[in-house]
Amino acid sequence: MSSSCPLCASPGAQVFFDLPAMPVSIGVQWPSAAEARACGKGDLILAFCPSCGFIWNQAFDAGRLEYSQRYDNSLDFSPVFQDYARALARRLIDAYDIRGKDVVEIGCGKGHFLSLLCEEGKNRGFGFDPSYEGARFASAASARITYVQDFYGEKYTGQAGDLICSRHVFEHIPDPLGFLGNVRRTIGERHSAVIYFEVPNVRFILEGLSIWDILYEHCNYFGRESLAGIFRRCGFQLLRLEESYGGQFLCIDCRLAGKGAAESAADDDVADLAGAVARFSERAQAHLQSWRARLAELEKSGRRVAVWGGGTKGVSFLNMLKVFDAIPYVVDINPYKQGRFLPGTGQKIIAPPFLKEYRPDVVILMNPIYRDEVQVELQGMGIAAELWSV
Repeated sequence: MSSSCPLCASPGAQVFFDLPAMPVSIGVQWPSAAEARACGKGDLILAFCPSCGFIWNQAFDAGRLEYSQRYDNSLDFSPVFQDYARALARRLIDAYDIRGKDVVEIGCGKGHFLSLLCEEGKNRGFGFDPSYEGARFASAASARITYVQDFYGEKYTGQAGDLICSRHVFEHIPDPLGFLGNVRRTIGERHSAVIYFEVPNVRFILEGLSIWDILYEHCNYFGRESLAGIFRRCGFQLLRLEESYGGQFLCIDCRLAGKGAAESAADDDVADLAGAVARFSERAQAHLQSWRARLAELEKSGRRVAVWGGGTKGVSFLNMLKVFDAIPYVVDINPYKQGRFLPGTGQKIIAPPFLKEYRPDVVILMNPIYRDEVQVELQGMGIAAELWSV
């Protein structure tokens, strides 16, 4: 394992957190509990660069992942997330006059956000994603969108776009500099083109103890410093850099920098981030131990428990805590996941109405941003379970 930073090449990486045997693909659900528990697993060894603030998994092996049509980590069935996505699409269209133009989305998933951009701005869309499997929903813009069931890479840099966006992809890329270099070549010399990237916010993980956002698929963890730094290093000018979605996401808008623009050095905030890194391991272990104690007490008392959320946080929560039969069900509103089983721990993924039969005493909500949405659904089903947030 190299101790040099993959972004800035500085030596002296500091390993600060490790997790053994975590599922390598959280977005692949399985047809049986036995197959789910036998899924591929890998170790996480998180290292921090004190020069630029980048964090990465030194044990990552891209060859172990599966991004096929079986992969599904879509949040698009949540009204809260739908509102967020639509507001974001409108902001990008209005801020940069993306109307009647070409939009490229790298890692378009099932196509929801690209459809919004093309519907709202009457744009033409080009989406790249090996997990795309055909239209899941009707869209007035479908005739103007071309989907490519493949990874974006060097062979697609000829596909021009007035807006190039990539949401929750960059953290999965083992060579982020090379990937961003391909984006730079796609733009050519069109200084009017806009780039929008969205990634998990590592400060939310470190400072907010959202340890359930640490997973094998995410080989990269960006803060403001490292995200701004890599875009400037690749020749981009920052237009906007902000946290969103309750601080969980980090978003960046860019254009090509003018000639002679200097690459950025690390921000002063790297020292602040280093402090969060130094405190994280001890705080994370205490957080895990607290949850082990809470779950043990629930099991001892015989109370029925269900988890709400079969995505990133749910998979990590159950696997980090090694919870198997004590919690038999995970609720997810994505109908394409229901009836299948969660990687690693093997819980059955159920639709919300099943809770009327199961009658849980406690529902553990994986993402507090959905609390109101979930509370309304539970009340509508007449379920009086306590709702706990992680």
